[in-house]
Amino acid sequence: MIRILRPTDSIRLLFFRPADGGTRAFTFDSAAHPAACGYRPGRYIARALTWRARRDGLIAFGRPGVTGVVRVRRRNGPTVWEVRELFLSTDAQPDIDGAELLSDLADVAARSGIHRVFLRIADGSPMATAARRAGYTLQTRETLFRRPEDLRGQDRPAHYPGESGWRTVLDEDLPRVFRLYGAATPLSVRETAGMTLPEWRDALEPLPDPSPGKNSGGVKSGSASSRFAESGEMMLEGDDGPVAWMRYSDASNERLFTLMVEPEASVDLNEVVRGVLAGGYGMPAAMLVPLYARRIAMALEAAEFVPGHDYELFARQTAERAKIPRSAMVATGG
Repeated sequence: MIRILRPTDSIRLLFFRPADGGTRAFTFDSAAHPAACGYRPGRYIARALTWRARRDGLIAFGRPGVTGVVRVRRRNGPTVWEVRELFLSTDAQPDIDGAELLSDLADVAARSGIHRVFLRIADGSPMATAARRAGYTLQTRETLFRRPEDLRGQDRPAHYPGESGWRTVLDEDLPRVFRLYGAATPLSVRETAGMTLPEWRDALEPLPDPSPGKNSGGVKSGSASSRFAESGEMMLEGDDGPVAWMRYSDASNERLFTLMVEPEASVDLNEVVRGVLAGGYGMPAAMLVPLYARRIAMALEAAEFVPGHDYELFARQTAERAKIPRSAMVATGG
């Protein structure tokens, strides 16, 4: 059984002891900063005591009592969740209790109008078995690439110079960016992440928003002022449409970014990566690279990025997809 945190859970949360090892979940930003994703009972107790804050915190009960605690958050839209934190107790069995927790979480999501739930775990985690038993599908394997801190250049502002070739994504660009997504992403991933443009937008990876008072993960497009902002969405134009697309955030003086490149385009990947980094002026950077994007991984290594931890990204569809009009299935190839 899983339910939203209550004030009466405070003592349970205080004495909850998470298991060591690979039962945790990761988002992009927590994978980049793993030291910041440990269990903090005070944070969960605060959520249990405040109705508005506890909506994203859940507690699971099973055979040994409290088997785990979970935090969720929306991705880029209202129909998609991702598991922000997941901790199983020392007494829990990951393959059994973890599977029950994840299955119950999907049920909660469905009742909340959520269509998909994403779960990222470390490669080799026992939660992989639990995820499969709970109906989650492996979407892709990923490697976290980091450019080390000694390449930092903090004395220069973080914005995109005109000569970089990148420009802000406008609303009218989105259908073409969506076609790029269809060309650059395997069908097995697209089927899990969504097929229509709205589904894809909702499922985009949240990036930290460095602006005070803003919600994390929002996409900033359609505004020329975002060219000089610390987070945004940009594209590299080719003769027949965008040849590369990225989203980035410079929160905490580090560039976290996602990148997509047209696989058939005659484009120098090394130049693309240099353009990605142009606005950061040498600050530390990190990107999760899917296994199928080997060309991007090679270009990052050429730019002095170092491969680090490996992850597995799972997803479960919690609502039956409505029949998709053929005209909307641009990314499926027809």
